Amino acid sequence: MRLIGIDLGTKTMGIAITDSLKMLATGLENFTYRDNDLNSCVAKVRNLLQRYQNDVETIVLGYPLNVNNTKNERTYLVEHFQKLLQNDITIPIVLQDERYTTIAATARLKFDVGLKSSQIKKHKDKISAVIILEEYINKS
Repeated sequence: MRLIGIDLGTKTMGIAITDSLKMLATGLENFTYRDNDLNSCVAKVRNLLQRYQNDVETIVLGYPLNVNNTKNERTYLVEHFQKLLQNDITIPIVLQDERYTTIAATARLKFDVGLKSSQIKKHKDKISAVIILEEYINKS
């Protein structure tokens, strides 16, 4: 069974998935949505679950906290999105601390892959979702 990782931003949602052994996470896509249109994000997740036909056991949702563990606007956005998802799907949704994942994703794309700044923006959200999954797998 696979895991889906999500990095929810204010305009994009990075999506990643593991292999069936949960050893390797791969970026799927950056889904762009209109401001506050979380219903389109829920529909996207529902479509992914249909695409992978009962092969996803858990959704790992990036949980953005401040460095001092306090919540911010994005934290509340993610909590709202989690509730919307829970009302629509039956598989478990777990929250994974996502502090520094965007920084790590940007560094990976710049130094490991050699992308230029203009190209990094196109990929960083799905790579952040990969890192969220990797961190979840490593702590499990």
